[in-house]
Formats: sequence, C-alpha cells, structure tokens
Amino acid sequence: MSAMLTFDEAWRKSTTQECDCCGNASRRTWTMVDRDARPYAVFFAACYDHGHERETWIDVTFGTWGQGADHHDHVTFGCRFGRVAGSEAPAATAVDAARVAPDDPLFGQKLSRAEALSHPRVKEFWEVVDLIVLHDPLVHQHHYGHAPA
Repeated sequence: MSAMLTFDEAWRKSTTQECDCCGNASRRTWTMVDRDARPYAVFFAACYDHGHERETWIDVTFGTWGQGADHHDHVTFGCRFGRVAGSEAPAATAVDAARVAPDDPLFGQKLSRAEALSHPRVKEFWEVVDLIVLHDPLVHQHHYGHAPA
C-alpha cells in the first residue's frame, strides 16, 4: 500500500518577487507536505516567465518536523521543471538544491545534483515533485494554464 501525500494548507504561503535576472515577476509558494497525515517534507517553488520560457525551481526538504529547532536530519533536493530539449512537455531535472537560498539550518544538507541522484531518498523526492506539479495550484496553473483537476 502506497503512502498518501497531501499538502498542509494551513502552512501555505505565497509571494511575488522581482526576478533578479530579468525583472519580471516571480511567483513563489511553499508549504508542508504530509505523508499519511503526518508532517513529511517542506517544499519551496518559484515560478518564472523568462520571455517564452516558463520554468519552476523546486526545493524539497525532508527531515523530522515538530516542536523545537533540531534540523540534524534535514536534507534538501532541488529540481528545475520546464521545457527540456527533445520534449514538447515540461520535465523535471535535478539541480543543486537551494542554490539561491541563504544558508539556514532548516535546509540541512543541500545536495548537489550528483549527490541527489545517488541519495537513498531520491525516489521520495520525485514522488513529492510529482505531487507539486500535478496538484499545487500555482505550479500547475503556471505550466498548464488551468487549475489542477
């Protein structure tokens, strides 16, 4: 039986910022992901329009969540979701995690692309990315032009 992944909407935040490279608006969202109704991960997604290029940079942090500020087991994966060579549909590509985020204990170990692809939790990371792309209102709308079903 597979685990049930859902968003904890009570944690959801969003903002709009100016893109450092082009000055266009960048829409961002983040929230907790629950697994079987228990805190499991936090994701951060930043949606960009660079001319005709739509892309979303996603970071997912796994670890223990709850009271206190102990982040000793936190690990962060990153990906870019958008157009890739040889495909009409957008796709996710692993990247160095939280590259533009300031160092913060919340992120724990920020994995490089190579570290992420060989990490024991990489399958869990892609499952959370699938959840985000398919069901997060901002990310789904950004890439597909309509609210998720």
